[in-house]
Amino acid sequence: MDTTQFATAQKAAVDSLLDIAGQAFEGVEKLAALNLQVVKTTLAEGAEFTPALLSAKTPDEFLKLYTATVQAAPQKALAYGRQVAEIVTAAGAVQRAAAEAQVSEAQAKFVEALNATLKNAPGSENAIALVQSAVDAANKAREGLSTATQQVSDALTANVATLTETAVKATPRATRAKAEA
Repeated sequence: MDTTQFATAQKAAVDSLLDIAGQAFEGVEKLAALNLQVVKTTLAEGAEFTPALLSAKTPDEFLKLYTATVQAAPQKALAYGRQVAEIVTAAGAVQRAAAEAQVSEAQAKFVEALNATLKNAPGSENAIALVQSAVDAANKAREGLSTATQQVSDALTANVATLTETAVKATPRATRAKAEA
């Protein structure tokens, strides 16, 4: 590999790293924007809720306002959790795809350089076949790891959704039970 090829490879690696960092930063920006929106919404709702609660004329009216707010909280938390999960999942998928593309490209360049180096060497066919076999095995292992990682991510997302939905369903019952007591 001459210096031009080396410089080109290094530039490509730096560009790829900067691209991945930019994509990660986009995910962070989306999470920050979501969190700012949640804070704004919470403050606005609090500004509406507090005077309404303080102007309640009877304990029953007070309890109804309070119960309505408490019952809405789990749905809001569920919506927030889903939005966070969407952002994180999308960012993870982009990062994973970029990393897989970079690994595939590096492997292809490695095999190409090895083939170019060994093509005229006597008996090199066996060495090339051995290296290709090792690269294929590494690819299969990487694919298996990627599949397992995706399955764990999917299972975690499903479990969080199930737990959150269970909590959302349980909250109105618990609130009603307290109100009736």
